[in-house]
Formats: sequence, C-alpha cells, structure tokens
Amino acid sequence: MSAQELAACLCQEGDQHLTLGQPLLATAFYLAAFSCHAPSAVQSVGTALAEARGAPVVATLEAWCRGDARIPTIHWDGMAVVSLTGTLASAFLAALCPDHPASVLHSLAGLLAHGCYGEAAQRCDTLLAAHSQQALELQLTRALAWVLSGVHVVDGVTNYLQAFVKSPERTVTFIRVHQQSYLPLLIRTLEEHMSGHQGAGSSSSQQDTNCQRLVVALGPGGAKNQPLSPTTLLQEGKYEDCVAACSCALDPGAEDSRPQGEHLAALLVTRAAATFFLDGRAQDVLGDLQEAFRRSPAAARRHFQALLSVEARERVRAQVQETADLGFARFREAVRSRPELRGDAGRELLAPVTGALRFLLRVAPPGARPGLGIRLAECLLLTGNATGAWTLCDRLLRPSPRPGPRAPLLALRGFCALHAGDTRRAREDFQEVVEQRAPHPGACVRALCGRGLLRVLDGSAFLGARDYVTACQLLPEEALLAAKAYVPWNQRGLLLTVLREEGRRMLQRRPEPGAAGAQGCRRKAAETSTSGIQEGDAQGVYQLATLLMELDTEDEEPRLLVADALYRLGRLDDAHKALLVALSRRPQGAPVLARLALLQLRRGFFYDANQLVKKVVRSGDTACLPSTLDVFHDKDRQLLQSHCHTRAMAILRARPGGDDSGAQAREAIAYLSLAIFAAGGKASESLLARARCYGFLGQKKTAMFDVNAVLRDEPGNVQALCGRALLHLALCQQKEAIDDIISALKLDAGTVVPEIRSLKPEAQTIITQGLYAHCRALLRQRLDSGTPLSDEDTQCLLAMGETLVKLDAQQPDWHILLTDILMAIGNYEDAGSHLQKALSSAPQSVAARARLGLLQVKKGDLLTAVQNLQGLVEKDPGDAGFLLHLLEASERQSLAQAAAQEAGPLLDVGLPAQALGFCSLAVLADGDSAQHLRTRATCLAQLCQFGRALADVDLVLQKGEASDEPPTQAEDFCCRGRLLLSLGNEAAAVEAFARALELAPSLALSSLRERPGRAPTAQVFQHHGQRCLEAQRHAEAWAVAESGLLVDPEHGGLKRLKARVRREASSGCRLH
Repeated sequence: MSAQELAACLCQEGDQHLTLGQPLLATAFYLAAFSCHAPSAVQSVGTALAEARGAPVVATLEAWCRGDARIPTIHWDGMAVVSLTGTLASAFLAALCPDHPASVLHSLAGLLAHGCYGEAAQRCDTLLAAHSQQALELQLTRALAWVLSGVHVVDGVTNYLQAFVKSPERTVTFIRVHQQSYLPLLIRTLEEHMSGHQGAGSSSSQQDTNCQRLVVALGPGGAKNQPLSPTTLLQEGKYEDCVAACSCALDPGAEDSRPQGEHLAALLVTRAAATFFLDGRAQDVLGDLQEAFRRSPAAARRHFQALLSVEARERVRAQVQETADLGFARFREAVRSRPELRGDAGRELLAPVTGALRFLLRVAPPGARPGLGIRLAECLLLTGNATGAWTLCDRLLRPSPRPGPRAPLLALRGFCALHAGDTRRAREDFQEVVEQRAPHPGACVRALCGRGLLRVLDGSAFLGARDYVTACQLLPEEALLAAKAYVPWNQRGLLLTVLREEGRRMLQRRPEPGAAGAQGCRRKAAETSTSGIQEGDAQGVYQLATLLMELDTEDEEPRLLVADALYRLGRLDDAHKALLVALSRRPQGAPVLARLALLQLRRGFFYDANQLVKKVVRSGDTACLPSTLDVFHDKDRQLLQSHCHTRAMAILRARPGGDDSGAQAREAIAYLSLAIFAAGGKASESLLARARCYGFLGQKKTAMFDVNAVLRDEPGNVQALCGRALLHLALCQQKEAIDDIISALKLDAGTVVPEIRSLKPEAQTIITQGLYAHCRALLRQRLDSGTPLSDEDTQCLLAMGETLVKLDAQQPDWHILLTDILMAIGNYEDAGSHLQKALSSAPQSVAARARLGLLQVKKGDLLTAVQNLQGLVEKDPGDAGFLLHLLEASERQSLAQAAAQEAGPLLDVGLPAQALGFCSLAVLADGDSAQHLRTRATCLAQLCQFGRALADVDLVLQKGEASDEPPTQAEDFCCRGRLLLSLGNEAAAVEAFARALELAPSLALSSLRERPGRAPTAQVFQHHGQRCLEAQRHAEAWAVAESGLLVDPEHGGLKRLKARVRREASSGCRLH
C-alpha cells in the first residue's frame, strides 16, 4: 500500500470518528494521515472546515500545540501509531491555518528547545509587527531567547519586566505554562539582576521593585536579597538551605561568573559537609570533596578540618573507605561475571574507587597511607594505566620512615612490567615475592600467577601450571582476579588453553614402571608414596579446574576436568553430580556419557551404565574416548572393557541374516571400539572381533589395521595371523595369505585347521593349493641345492603336510606330499603308512606307485621298483627326478642298470613303447649317461619321436665331443643326420653326414650305405648342393658334391653338379 493510499484510509477513519462526535480520535487519525501524506490530510480536513465540521479539529490541534492536552494513542491495522508529537501537530496546524498563533508559538518553542536562540528572537521580531493579537506572548518568548543566549540578558530581563507591568496575570500564566522548564533559570537571572544593582550601589528603583514582584509572583522565597552565607547555614544546622545556597553559588549559569580557587573549594567542602550531615549519598559527598581537593588542595584541607570535627572527619573517612571497598568488591564481582575472557568489562567501576582512594590519601593518617597507596596502584593497573601504577609502586618502595609491606608492591610492579613488555624485571619481582620466608598471601598468589604466565610464555607449561595450582590452593579468589584482570588480555586465551591441557596431563600421568616392580616393604612404600602424589595432583587439578570454569563459563572441558579430579579423589558422588550438570548443557556429549557410564559401572548401577553406553555408541563420537579413559583407574577401565566386549559378542551371536545383519555388525563395532579404547588398544580379542565385523561389512583394509595392531603387540597370535591371511586372500594377495598361514601353522596347527575349514570352498582351495605349492618348492629347493633340511624347515613341512591331510583326508595328493616329506627326512616307515592311504584311495595313481617303487629301492627290490617307477618318468619327469634325488648315488646307479636291463629285451622284440619308460628311468637315474641316452634315442626313433631322439643325440654329442673316439662320434653324427632327415631338415642332415665322413670315412660310409642307403644319401647331397649353387655359394656346393661322391662315386647328378659349379664359378675363384 502506498503512502497516499494509507493516508486516505486514515482520513476515512478520522471522518468516521468525527461523524460519531469523537474529535480527539478524529484529529489523531488526521494527524497520522498527515505524517504519511500531508496533501491528502490537508485536503480532507480542509473539506471538513468548509462544511463547518472541522472546527473541533482545529481546536484540538491548538490544545496539543500549547501542551494543554495529551495526544491519544491510536491503533491501525493491529499496530500502535507512535509517531504523533506536538511538533507534528504544529506543522499540521500551520498547513491548515498558516497564521494561527498556537502554531507559531509551538514552532518558536521548538527553536528554543534546539538552542536556536538567535533565530527564535529574530522570528519574534518579525512576527511582532504582524501579530498584534499575540504581541505579549511573542515579547515573552523573545525575552526568554535573549536570556538563554547569555548575550542580551539585560534586554531579556527588561522585556520580562515590561510585559509584567503591562499585564501581570497574563505574563505569570504564560511563563508558568509555556516556560515552566526554564523557571529556575529565570528566577536565578532575576535575582542576579537585583544583586548586580545592589553591588553597583544603585538605589532601589521602580525596575527593582517590579523585578522583586515578578520573582515573588513566579515562586516563593525568590526575593531574599541578603541570604545567609553557606557557612552560617551549616553552622546553624540548616543543611538543606546550605546545600541549596552552595548549589546556587556553584552554578550561576555563566562559566566566567563561577567561583574560582579557594572560594570554589570552600563552597564544595561546605556542600559536602552539609550533604554528609543530611545523610546524603556518599557519592555526592565524595564528588564534592574530590573536586575541592583537585581545585585547591591546601584550601580544601583547611576548610575540611575547620568545618568538620575530628569525629566527623573520621566518619567521612570511614564512609569514603566503605565506598571504595564496596566499589572494588563490585569490580571483583564484575570481573568474575565477565562473559568474555579477553574482555575488560567493569573497568568503569574503578573510576569512583580511584577517586575515593586519592581523597583518602590526602586526609588519612600517615600509618594508613601505604595500604591506600597499594590499593590505588592496583586500581591504576586494573584500569589500564600500567605506567602510572609502576610509578606509584616505585615511589612507595622507596625507603621511608613508615615503610609498608613490600610484597604486594613488588607483585604489582611485576605485573606493570609484564604489561610494559619488560619480562626480565617482572620475573625478578615475582621471584622475590615467592622466595620471601613469610610471604604475604595475596601478593604471593599474584606473584605465582605472574611467574606461571611467564613460564608458559617461555615454553615451561608444566611449571607454569604448577604455579597456578599452588595459587589456587592458597587463595582461589585472588588467583581468579589475577587471571581475569591482571594478566594482559591478549595472553589470557593462551593461558587458559595451556592450563587446561596441563591439568589433563597431570591427571593422566601414571606411576613409573620401576615403582611397581619393587619387592616387599619397599614396593608397598613406593606404591603408597605414588598414591599420595597422585592424590595431591588430583586435588590441585580440581582447584585449577574450578578456576578454569570461572575463566570461561562456556567451555565444557574444565567441567569435565573437575569431574575427573573428583573421581581421582574418590569423591564419586560429587563427580556424578558434576557430570550431570555437564550433561544438562550437552545432552549428547560422548565425553560426558562415557564418564557417566564408567562411574555407574563403578557404583554398581549396571542398567544405567548400559543405557549410557548405548548413547555413546549411537553418538558415533569416539575420537574423545582415549583421553577420556586415560584418567580412570585400570580396574574401572577393565569393567567397561568387559561390559562392552560382552555386549558386542551377544549382538554378534544374535545377528540375523538379511539387511539387519549389517546394522548389528556396525553396532557391535561401536561396542568393540569402546572396549578397545577402555583397554588402551591392547584388547586383542576385541580387536579381532572388530576386524571380523569390518570384514563382514566389506571394509577389508580397516579390518587389516585391527589385525596388524594385534600382531604388533602379539606377533605369535595364531588367530590374528589366520585373520590377516584371510584378509590378504580377500584382497587378492595370495602370497601374503599363504605366508601368514604358514606362520600360524608353525605356532599352532590345531587352531589353523578350523579357521581354514570355516572358509568357502573356493578360498579353501586357494589356501590348500598355496600350501601344497610352498611345500613342493621348499622340498625341491633343499634337494636341488643339496642342503639338508633344518629342524625349522622340517617342522614347517610336517605341519603343512599334516594340515592338508586333516583338511581333506580323501585327497591322495596330500598323502603323497606328506609321504615325500617323511621320506625327505628319512622316516620311511611313516611314509609307507601314508602312502598306503594314497594307494587305497587311488590305486592306479602313477605318482603313488612311483613312491612305492622308491621305498622298494630302499628295501633292495630293484626289479619291482623299476616297474613302479618307470611309469612316472614319462608322465612327470620333474616329479620322478625329485624322487630320484631322495636316493643315494649307488642306489641310483643300480636302479639305472636294472632299468636298462629291462629296456634291452623289449627293444629287441620290437616293443619300443614298453621300453621307453625304462630307458628314460635309466637316463634320469644315471645322470644322462651317453649309453642310456643312445638307447633311449634308438627307442624314440622307433616310436617316430624324432625330436626327442635328436635332443638325446645332441646331448650325447655335447657330453662326448672330447672324450669319445672318432668312430663313436661318427656313428653319433650319422644317427643325428638320419634323425634330421626324418624331420625334413636336409641341410642339417647333410652337415651331420659330412662331419661323420670327416671323422671316420669308412665307418661313416658303411653306416650311411646301410641307412638310409647309398642312393638316398647321394640324392640328399645333390639336393642340398643344388640349393647352395642357386644361392651362389659355390664353395659350399663344391664341398657338398665331393662329400656326396664319396658315398656314391658313380652318381651322375653329383657329377653334373660338380661340373656346373666349376663352370659357374667366377674366374680366379679356387674351388679346391
């Protein structure tokens, strides 16, 4: 709604009230409309005036302008309209009737009220010519403006007297109604006017008579031309008149006519004395006395002693002293209730105290002055005037006939130096106070607080805290004042933080380990001493925490520190009450709830404790628990640990399936965390249970952290090792998982088996296969290197093998592994027993029968052993080689011979397939003997396994190249060439044939003509020579042709090849 629309609504409301004959309310609504939109209100009331209905409105506005009636409170739209004033009414009336007298006078009064005396007088001069009907009122207004201006006072008095002579009644009425607030000043001005005439020696005139008549008319008692002096009034016991006379003399209205010097001091002391005898306010008495001594100390002292008796002076001093003491007490209370630690609220309360002390120092006897000086220096320091306080302390510390106590002054000067930044001087003063043999209690407390602050600033937090503990034990109130007022504001926050932290550390300190290890009486004495020290610390921390609560009422930590100290003092009920207060300020605070839970457990209220523990769990705030629980005794923490662990286990045992299982796991984690915190992180069972919960929730790395925490303290914890192995397995870290399982097996295999069985089949398979591979690798490594198994390796292998058998007794591989382990350590009897179990479950197992053959070798039954071993050699040479490593060299030699004997007849009757196993066994047992290799190569060639046969021949050639005779080597090369030819490698075959012809030509020719035959051999040489010729390798082609002609000298193709090579050879190329 716009202002114009609002004004229209208000005018309508005014019209309604005017119609109902309620001009007062109607005028108020018109005035409210005028304040919103002046033209609308003027138009509405102007219309009413034209219809002769608006006259009551104008009359009401006149009354409001004159102050004859009160403007009523009106309400619009549910709200009170509070902006209606006489000034607004004057403006409204001026808008309706520009020359209305009431409006003019009201505006002039407004100018006087705002101090515009010259402008008011000028407007009166202008209006006097045009408004003869209100000339008297304008004349009196102008007269008041001249009097108030202080420049034309005489002209103003003259105008008043002229108006009074002309119309006495109207003049007095106007003054009393419109100038009532200025009446005391006006009467005083008239009296001064008469006094001025008398002082000038002028005779009484008609003007003086009129002036006296006006004073009498305006107020009684105003025409006394020769009043009694204030001193006379005081002596006659007319104390009220004395006060009035002194006040008139002290406040003449003009600054230049105010009494000065000794006269001023005399008047002030006289008024103070009269006020004192009237039992007036002590502050009024003290104010006058302070001003008197400030203006003229000597005169004030002389009049003070002359006007007051000794008894009266003592009473005044006592009253002023009481005022100072009360003021300082109020300041102390203000300091205590400061809402802001770094604030300086309440300093203003020391201003009257300082003034009272300065007065007392002037009138007090010499013996009382040192104490007053100390208190004055204290007030100066507390008001921030450290320099003035330092100067006063230095002056009071000078040698004097009546010396005062030095300790308070030294403490004060130390704080002054601290405020000034002179820490060296401050430390010296504080130390001197503390080292006094008979220290002043208050000064000693302040010195301790100052020294403690300096120690904190220097980094010696513990020593600083000890100083504050001592101060609190001596005088807590003084320590509080020092911390909140004497300490500089910008260092209070640091001090609070350090004291809070050090107080917590004092409670958390444990006795030295050596004290608990002593024996007999010494041990008991040490424990008693330690207990006493801790109790003393707790008492000091309690008082320190009480101080910290006063320093910062909003900080929760000091309240908790108080409760902890009470607990350490054995005051459990008081600690419980303190915690309840803290809980009311922070209902869900985990630190408070945890402490309450421990206390309730200690007191035997298990139901309440359980409810509190639930709240701690639900809060989720566990970061505060380590520092919280460090304060409590071991037995109480064990109570909490046991309670929380039991509760968590109950939750886990009752855990259902589905979505609720995750929520219950998380709840169990919270309880277990409390148990772990209560145990100081050493609760292995709780840590492992929490790790399992984290694993269930999929938080594998968090679970790993808990398991590692257990293993750091207990490296041999089998359950932790198994748990970490399972976590490694879940994180796809199979090697680490197997390593942990092996470590656990070394410690306690019986515990590991159930842990592995609890896994899913897939995980069990990974674990068992990993253990199997590790055992195999360890066995092969030891056997290959020739190093015997150590006792540790033996135990480890046996544990792994037996574990695999326990996990699955139907798996023959596990029995075979255990058999190998037992054979490796020489326990053939037990090996045979386990081997029978493998054979019973897998009678046709080649591996098992091979182990049986090995045992038969040990018994000397070589023929049967060969039959059992030969089947494994071709199927798994590596495994067969491992078994053969378990035999002695002589046993292997005998076994090789037996195998060769079995292979020979089979080859002779054309059964190479049956002979191959025996051949391979002979090779493996005899260490790749050339004889056995040639036999196996022959067998393989018959089986068309030319590649393997070629490998054996190559191995023979490598082994016997230097030792064999040339005919033997030639035969081996012929064999190699035939195998290469069977593999389709003519080039390599030709090379082998040529090498054989070089070593033993006749033997080689005989062998080649037998196999593959004269013609096929020559044909191979021809083909290879042609390829060399085509590649322009003429020398090689020539050599091949010549070698071929050795096999078949009549071969036409080789001859033609040789001739062609000769023709195509380049000129000068020598082919032979």
